[in-house]
Amino acid sequence: MILVDAGPLVALTDGRDNEHPTAVSQLRPLLAAGLAVCDAVLTEACFHLPHASQRRRLRAIIHELRIGPVTIQDEQGFRLDVFDWLAKYHEHEPDWADACLAVLCGRDRSLKVWTYDREFRTTWRRPDGTAIPLAVRR
Repeated sequence: MILVDAGPLVALTDGRDNEHPTAVSQLRPLLAAGLAVCDAVLTEACFHLPHASQRRRLRAIIHELRIGPVTIQDEQGFRLDVFDWLAKYHEHEPDWADACLAVLCGRDRSLKVWTYDREFRTTWRRPDGTAIPLAVRR
């Protein structure tokens, strides 16, 4: 399963985004693995797509591509783990969505992240310190 970050979602939604051609070209091979998105990433994507037409397109993409929701076991424990991860990386000022992706990958080792954020390659790690597996290399 591939966890989709806000960057690829925004790029798929907005044809004017600099990453749009990249996202479109990367999409097909990733679909076979299955795509999922967490609420924090959807919140971030909506922030970057403030217009009603953009959000309608985002909704259509999520529906058409069958991007499923992330099921979180022990939601209270998950939140605490996210806060702990944020505290660990506080000097880098991570956002909640990135923390959620890192913690989710720590909880389920089969997950990969589709992101354009360089911190996933250079800085962010799972809570146990291991690298977060990426769906695409850049």
